[in-house]
Amino acid sequence: LAKKSKLTVPDKKLQEAFEWLKYNCDWLIRDVPEIGRGITAGLPDYPWWFGVDSEYALQGYMAIGQSDIVLSSINLIDSVSNAVNGNGKILHEMSTNGSVFNDGNINETPQFASLIWNIYLWNGDKSFLKKYFPTVKKGLKWLLEENDENKNLFPDGYGMMEVHGMDSEMIDVASYTYKAFKDASEIAKELEETTLAIEYNEIALVLEKKINESFWSPDFESYADFLGTDQQALVLIEDAIIRADTLNKPWAISELLETKKTLLENPSKKLKPFVLHHNWVVNTPMEVGVAEKEKALKALTTAEKFVNPFGVFVTGIDRDESAGSDDGSFKGSQVFSYTGAVMTLPTGVLAIAENKYGRPDNALNYLKRMTRTFSYALPGSMYEVSPDYGMITQAWNIYSYAIPIVQQFFGILPKASEKRIRIKPQMPTEWKNASLENVEVSNNTISLFHSTQKNTKYLKVLQTNENWTLEVVLPKNENSSYKLVEGDGQWKSTNNEMIFTSKSPILKIEIINN
Repeated sequence: LAKKSKLTVPDKKLQEAFEWLKYNCDWLIRDVPEIGRGITAGLPDYPWWFGVDSEYALQGYMAIGQSDIVLSSINLIDSVSNAVNGNGKILHEMSTNGSVFNDGNINETPQFASLIWNIYLWNGDKSFLKKYFPTVKKGLKWLLEENDENKNLFPDGYGMMEVHGMDSEMIDVASYTYKAFKDASEIAKELEETTLAIEYNEIALVLEKKINESFWSPDFESYADFLGTDQQALVLIEDAIIRADTLNKPWAISELLETKKTLLENPSKKLKPFVLHHNWVVNTPMEVGVAEKEKALKALTTAEKFVNPFGVFVTGIDRDESAGSDDGSFKGSQVFSYTGAVMTLPTGVLAIAENKYGRPDNALNYLKRMTRTFSYALPGSMYEVSPDYGMITQAWNIYSYAIPIVQQFFGILPKASEKRIRIKPQMPTEWKNASLENVEVSNNTISLFHSTQKNTKYLKVLQTNENWTLEVVLPKNENSSYKLVEGDGQWKSTNNEMIFTSKSPILKIEIINN
């Protein structure tokens, strides 16, 4: 486990945290005779199986080479979901005794489609796609036919926020639905279901436009928590005011009262976007890349207000007035509660979102916040709720680290079915010298080494299988020159990028900033 996806960076605390998260992943495997083998959500309170926790975590598991448990976990979730629901709906929570407590929230079904596509990019196994595409197709059909009463393509129902009353048209459900149709279109293409691929892609394009139009709130410079009616919003405002008052958050009460006043003075029967709780899910449009760049950058700046030294608040109205301004202050509660919680998943989602829009230094800032919680209470582990509440070990923590580090900082973007790996690095400024070794992609293994000497950068790439094509993508800069030091292949220049294609077992590229 230590040797696979082995990270070496200047920040030794972060490096250590990443190594131990790989071990944490192994701790979470449960193999139950006659039921199945899969990753559990967290220890000690949740030693059983969850749909959405797995859908986040397994993407990270794949990037650190733990592929066997990825396949068995997906098989378990799929088989039980089909046995319990039979319509493509993915379950939420299942005990290791076989009892299904919750047969699924709305977001879990679209997220399953994206999980299947992501794993296929890494393993290139077409039989894997064929096995799970029937569930994906049924699930997307169920999603829109049975959960979209007004037929606006935004499914109704609970997403990631388990807050009473937040079951209208939620931003995370909309974002993950967009991503699901986009990814399902790619699956259909791979399986030569051309008509379906076109249909799914058209739905994704419509959703992209509608999310940016319908969910954007210019007043708050944020995507809305949900689309809803005035009546729904007024009930939620009253509940939120009670919550803010209980937590002594006068700024939140003031903001909510102003929203209520505006709402009563401008009544409408139409669905409208509401920013009430500043829930972390308002960042999912950036996580999946559906947000228009101008809106995304504004929303990411807004998100910076809802953090503390350890990460992102689950519900933004729980923050203190000083949140986001003082990295050194923290005062935790004496008794654990999810109210007022800062969690690793929302923090990881923001790191991924920052990278999606070309801001790796901001992404690293969020990883550093999370890393402050590593070994904070339990040596070698990172809690579910920062710094030391809830589960002592949590599955989706690997999503929050492996995706930003492996797929974004080092830029490893495989297409295993074509025996091709695109490498599009975007290193944080602080990481002058960094390496990631022995990353498994199907039957290939690659290692990347970044180094900096004065005004010259070097990128070295090793691969074990010469039948594979490496495609190194670097930003084009008129003040930079690019030189192949070792290996062979071809350069191609586009308007914004320099692309080098090769099948060499070793490449070394020199980038000189003139």
